[in-house]
Amino acid sequence: MHELSLEEKIETFLAGCDEWVRNRMKEILEQGDLISEADLIAIEELIEENICRLLEQGIDNHGETFLPELLGDLHHLYFELELKKHGIKNEDTIHHYKENGMLGLSVVEGQVKPDNALLIMKINQAHMAKKKGRENEACDDCICGRNQGS
Repeated sequence: MHELSLEEKIETFLAGCDEWVRNRMKEILEQGDLISEADLIAIEELIEENICRLLEQGIDNHGETFLPELLGDLHHLYFELELKKHGIKNEDTIHHYKENGMLGLSVVEGQVKPDNALLIMKINQAHMAKKKGRENEACDDCICGRNQGS
């Protein structure tokens, strides 16, 4: 199996973003939230434009070592922030994407190396899985020593 070229990685990343948006739009429309399909499409276009600009900047700063998938949570975060502007109650979803989204932005800005960010993102994802959706609580065995419910 050959390693994907940067162009193939970008195409795969953008296809994944498109699929995520389709699923999210379907979910929102099924919930009956007060947002039109036209508004959702406008948000999708705005976010795609922003993410493509960030992809270019990431490649300019890091060359072939840039990993487009580092912008996945940032894409989702931006989309959710735009939804919030339209009155969608999605604070928990925004919270879910914020850490790795901001980390992706830090990579684009040259503050974090792509391979370091990938490792941090995997650690963040493992930590979130361990918390089982309890975003604002300590883990069952957190090093901070804070007990659940205290």
